[in-house]
Amino acid sequence: MGAPIYLQHPHRQQAVAVATGFSWGACLLGFIWALSKRMWFAAFVMLGINVIFLGIGLWGEAADLIGFLLSVLFAVGCGVYGNRWHRWTLEQQGYRVVDENLPGRREAGHS
Repeated sequence: MGAPIYLQHPHRQQAVAVATGFSWGACLLGFIWALSKRMWFAAFVMLGINVIFLGIGLWGEAADLIGFLLSVLFAVGCGVYGNRWHRWTLEQQGYRVVDENLPGRREAGHS
């Protein structure tokens, strides 16, 4: 895991830390993790996909195994991309990357 990335909204004092790398929360908790991050659309999509995989599992023994494997792959995918989705969601709300170590919290990339 790398160092967190800090994002700040132009109208708020507090910066938000977004983890980088694999997100165990997104992997293990799925849509509940997305709800905790106020990622409403992602939570809705994650829940819908999990319900579809559950439905696949109800069709029979072979489909149950396929549904389980798809669920595991989806959970790993959520873990890999979860922090990127969180950062993207914040950026869509107007947050911008800042460097916490610089005085005045200038935007990263501006010297």
